[in-house]
Amino acid sequence: MTDTKDTWFKSWFNTQDYLDLYKHRDSHDASKLVSLIFSNINIPKGSNVLDLACGSGRHSVFFAKKGMFVTGIDLSAFLIKQANLQLENEFLHYKDKLKFEIRDMREIKHVNEFELVVNLFSSFGYFKDDNENEQVIRSISKALKPAGYFVIDFLNREKLINTLVPYDIKRTDGKYIVQVRKIEDGFVEKEILIFRNSDASTDYPVLNHFNERIRLYSLEDFRKMFTHNGLNIINTFGNYDGSIFVKNSSERLIIFAHKP
Repeated sequence: MTDTKDTWFKSWFNTQDYLDLYKHRDSHDASKLVSLIFSNINIPKGSNVLDLACGSGRHSVFFAKKGMFVTGIDLSAFLIKQANLQLENEFLHYKDKLKFEIRDMREIKHVNEFELVVNLFSSFGYFKDDNENEQVIRSISKALKPAGYFVIDFLNREKLINTLVPYDIKRTDGKYIVQVRKIEDGFVEKEILIFRNSDASTDYPVLNHFNERIRLYSLEDFRKMFTHNGLNIINTFGNYDGSIFVKNSSERLIIFAHKP
């Protein structure tokens, strides 16, 4: 029987609680990251872009605004539904440039189709087995056209290890959210407990309990995976403003790679 801890992403990403917890990662952040990407690669308008693990599409729309044709892929039916709802409302002007699909990132299926593939907001390292995580890189390489680019925005392993906050408690929108973090066996793990008042006439609150677990890959780890799968690293940055990547202090690890 598969440990549900190994498939945490199937439940957590299918909830409104996930969107609420990370609502501070807003369109401003997304716009800055997309601008950083286009300041450092040159692909023409009308190019095909794959937003892998696209969530509700907050990055996808900015690629469409740049004149790209964007395919957003995510395993979460809930998040793809949110993306499609926005496609009928605030994204409507870009409807001819956006499409969203429910799909596992290990099995992208597209071959030699995209000038650019992006994987943003630490949407990597979800799987317990390193081979499964590398399978994602393999699928990305196959999906790219020759001379295409891959950009990954990941957490900075060394900075996280040195500054991990063991727990925090906050109150927002009438809920109490407890987050408990630890590093174990090469993963950063988080327990998320969300308490809210019951709608029913009871004294007991409702408790939702979720997990996150991400494999802590370093720049050197990515370099090995990329090399094995025909991708060459051409640049790295440490935040969305484009600062250079510093191993022990940068907030993010943003890697630009190229497929010859």
